[in-house]
Amino acid sequence: MNTSPHATSQVLARHDDLFTQQHLVVAGQLADNYPLSLLEQVASLQVCCSHFGHHQYFSKQQNSKLTSQFSAAPKLASDSNALLLFMPKAKQEAAYLFACILPQLQTGAEIFVVGENRGGVKSCEKLLAEFGIKVNKIDSARRCGLYFGVLDKATPQFDASQWQNSFEVALPNASLKVKSLPGVFNHGKLDDGSQLLLEHLPTLHGSVLDFGCGAGIIGASQALLHNVDISLLDVSAYAIASSKATLKENQLTGTVIASDGLSEVKQSFDFIVSNPPFHAGIDTQYETTETFLAQAKQHLNANGELWLVANSFLQYEALIKQHFSRFESVLDNKKFKILRCCI
Repeated sequence: MNTSPHATSQVLARHDDLFTQQHLVVAGQLADNYPLSLLEQVASLQVCCSHFGHHQYFSKQQNSKLTSQFSAAPKLASDSNALLLFMPKAKQEAAYLFACILPQLQTGAEIFVVGENRGGVKSCEKLLAEFGIKVNKIDSARRCGLYFGVLDKATPQFDASQWQNSFEVALPNASLKVKSLPGVFNHGKLDDGSQLLLEHLPTLHGSVLDFGCGAGIIGASQALLHNVDISLLDVSAYAIASSKATLKENQLTGTVIASDGLSEVKQSFDFIVSNPPFHAGIDTQYETTETFLAQAKQHLNANGELWLVANSFLQYEALIKQHFSRFESVLDNKKFKILRCCI
């Protein structure tokens, strides 16, 4: 968890008394540990984390006012009477969070939304209008906006199944049924990189880890095609819920792991396959994948292999050379490259 104040937190810091004695819910795309600064003024603080690493961070804080949960559909205390939403990059994820959280708030609850202008924070006006909530911008600074509104009537009860997108991925002599929630990478469709990796993977055997699994497409497809023991790993609560649903939909068995990097992985595998993440919100971020590449060897069995697909502009080869005795570029079409790394 970043402890340096993000621009959104700097805007909020200009309004020190916004949440005095409120039973506050914090959700959305957290960028730093700003919520901890509110503990002195709030009556209680519920942090709803979709990022497993963030949940770990807040769970370790020892304060009777603070609770944290890692869930794609958080359950709130009945006295919740204020919401602070950090606007996600994806508008559909924001709409999903509003649909989930608003019905659990008390009537008259105060709604605050903060986000970067380039991240589309203004769209909260239209999203909340669909729930009958009028919001106004109450501050603008650091290329961010802070919006405020009041929940003055009940909103429809949340049904997660209505937000679950279903689609199929064609495989050799098979078809994988995929379930995907808003907030999952490339929600609702197969991205080009994963498609390319699926086309070039060898016949896998033994145990397989799908790192950064998203809706579980790569790992589940291997379980459908081959006799392998699959584990699906992601940092996102939306991905964890989606992967479980994808496995269930295809009557597949597998282990689904919530983990920030490989920190929660206790075993080794014959293969690790990945379309690793390189975005944090609207920014490019390499740290997660760089740490993954540095640690992956420790989680491979003898003669194990790491297969990954990456955008061609991402220069991972130098890092891979530091940790793997052999690697090869299986494909580079100038847009994506597929790398095979061997112990």
